[in-house]
Amino acid sequence: MSSLSMLRKPRRTAMNEQQLPVPSAAKDLLVERLPLVFRIQSIARLPFDAKAIRTCATLFHERATIRVEWLSQHPDVRLTVGSLVSIRWSGRAVTFDGAVRIARLVLIEKPVPALNLFDTIPHRWLRDRELAKRGAALWKELPRGFQHLFNAIFWDGGRFRRFVEGPSAINGDHHVRNGNLRHSIDVAGRAMEVAAAYPAAHMQVLILASLLHDAGKADEYRLAGGHVELSARGRLVGYRHTVVEWIAVARACHRVIVSDADYLALMHALTSAKGVPPNVGLREPQSLDATILQFADGRLTRSDLIGRHIPPDIGFARYHPHLGARPFAVRPAV
Repeated sequence: MSSLSMLRKPRRTAMNEQQLPVPSAAKDLLVERLPLVFRIQSIARLPFDAKAIRTCATLFHERATIRVEWLSQHPDVRLTVGSLVSIRWSGRAVTFDGAVRIARLVLIEKPVPALNLFDTIPHRWLRDRELAKRGAALWKELPRGFQHLFNAIFWDGGRFRRFVEGPSAINGDHHVRNGNLRHSIDVAGRAMEVAAAYPAAHMQVLILASLLHDAGKADEYRLAGGHVELSARGRLVGYRHTVVEWIAVARACHRVIVSDADYLALMHALTSAKGVPPNVGLREPQSLDATILQFADGRLTRSDLIGRHIPPDIGFARYHPHLGARPFAVRPAV
């Protein structure tokens, strides 16, 4: 049944109304088995009678998807698609046409450190669920302070969706939908493989830096006329500065606790650049973590470009400016 069917005012008949257990039993059967936080996947509001508005919403979490409805005199207009919410249950749990009647939804305005945001990515944002699982596994490897920082940066549903859905480039590597997320997760995996040979590497810094190193591209590109182009921020500021802004705001507004040493290590990995002139203000990579990150990022970028441009048979492909050469391929003998 489509979500549009929820918009019709329900007829209170024995056929479409089902009484669920009383609150104590409902808590055992529903609340304790459901996630504490959901992401709104769809929401609609229609008049119910002269005094009430009927709101219907579909809520998503990797462990459960649930349709709910509730009545109110003054609907909470802050509840929008992509928002993170929790359910407030009514005195008696009742279903109408497959939607569970609740008391209301509560918007969660402050980031919850323990929530794995990768578990709240709807299927319409990302069809590759294995990629979502890989992201969730990486997030679990982070210490609590880094988890809180990541959540504070991406608690805004619109920003997180742009990060998940957006490309990593216009014409370069991972320029397709979900390209930025895929590239970030792939870089984290490659960086962890390299770091495994170096006991001095800070694995948690590498994971978070990998997830964030291109995150600012979520606001660097915009869709215009069916194609991707640079936004005004992308033209004037750039993704490296954007993510630095996000980190600063997250720490200042949400009391994210990260030690000074970890903070400096993370910021150096994110902002250092190889071969930049000294007067630019950026620093050469001076830590093992920054060096590994740039190695993993560069190798994956080049590998993706070559993989997408090599010819179907032996020979040279067309020149690509990001490669500075024409990729060459020799197919293995069968």
